[in-house]
Amino acid sequence: MNSRTLIIDLDAILHNVRVIKKITGKKVLACVKCNAYGMGGTRISKKIEKEVDWFGVATIDEAVSLRKAGIIKPILVMSPVVPSEIRKAIDHNITLTASSINFLKEIINTDGISIFLKFDTGMGRTGIMPEDTCEAIKLLRNVKRLKICGVFSHLSTSESPDKKFAINQIEIFRKILSAIPVKMRGITHIANSGGIVNLPESIEDFSMVRTGLLLYGVYPSLYLRIFKKIPSLKYAIKGMASVISVRDVPAGTSISYGRSFVCPEKTTIAVVGIGYGDGLNRSLSNKFYMKHHEDLYPIRGKICMDQSMIEIKKEMKEGQPVIFLDEQLSIEDMAEICHTVPHAIMTGFGVPRLKKVYIG
Repeated sequence: MNSRTLIIDLDAILHNVRVIKKITGKKVLACVKCNAYGMGGTRISKKIEKEVDWFGVATIDEAVSLRKAGIIKPILVMSPVVPSEIRKAIDHNITLTASSINFLKEIINTDGISIFLKFDTGMGRTGIMPEDTCEAIKLLRNVKRLKICGVFSHLSTSESPDKKFAINQIEIFRKILSAIPVKMRGITHIANSGGIVNLPESIEDFSMVRTGLLLYGVYPSLYLRIFKKIPSLKYAIKGMASVISVRDVPAGTSISYGRSFVCPEKTTIAVVGIGYGDGLNRSLSNKFYMKHHEDLYPIRGKICMDQSMIEIKKEMKEGQPVIFLDEQLSIEDMAEICHTVPHAIMTGFGVPRLKKVYIG
C-alpha cells in the first residue's frame, strides 16, 4: 500500500446512483465538477454513465476533458462562461448555462448552442432574476438557432433543519416556470443533494435532480447524515496511511508545532504519513481520530504538512496501515469540527499526492 491512499469504491458509487434514481423517480444529473470533488472525474463518470442522464461540471475545460475521455451523455456547464469559450462548447456538444439577460443577447444569433436557463431564486450568486423572466421569454420566443434544454435554479439552504427559505425558493421557481411556455421549459431541476434528502418539495413536479456528495454516500451536513440518512446508500471512500515511526516519550513531552499537546504521562506516539498537504485539515488537530483494527487513536498535537501523530495503547509497527477516513471517521464529522462543508473536505483530499485507488 502507498503510504497515503484514498480507496474509492466504484461499485458503491454506481449502487448509490441507482438508489437515488429509485427514491426520486427522476432523471439524475451527476455533478462531477472539480474532478468529481477530487475523487476522479473521468473514472467515476465512465463507471456511472449508463445510469445517469446528465453530467454537471463547472467549466468548459472540465466538460471537454470528459468528452475526450469518451463520455457521450449530455454535459451541462453549470457556471457562466465567457464569450471566447462558446465555440469550444459548440464543437464538443456541451450545454451551457444562460444565467443573465446579457448572455442571452450575446448568443441569440449563434448557431449550434444548447442551453439551460438558470434563475436566481435566492442564492444571490448567478442566474436571471425572477423579475426578468418576461424579458428572457421575449428574447427567446421566436429564436430557432438555440436549443433550450431546460430551466433550473439552485437552493441556498437545502441542508438546513429550517426549511422556510428553501421552500420559498421552490415556490419562486414554480412561479417562474408557470410563466414560461411549456415548449420552452424542457428539463426542470432545483434539487441538489440536500434537497434530495431534506426537501421532497424540491423533487416533486420537476424533471431531474442533481447530486454530487450523495454519489459517495456523503451528506451535505452532519445533521442530514444523523437525522435524514438514506439507509441503502453506501460509503464509497476510505482513507488509509502508513505508520512511519513508533516511540515511547516521557511525561512532559510536547508533540508537534506550537506545543498544543503535552503528554501527561509516558506515552506511545505513532507518526502517520499523512498531513494537511494530503488534505487532512489542520483544524482536526487534537480533535479527531485514526483507526487500527477498530481501535480509535486520538490525534495528538498539530497536524503537519506531511505527518500526523496519534497516541496508541496497543502495539503497532512501522509500515502498518491506519484508517483516517471511513464511514465512522466521516467527512461530515470532519467538516463539523472544521466549521466548513463536506464539499470542502472532499475536494481537499483531491490533491495528487494522495494516491487514488479504484475498486469495483
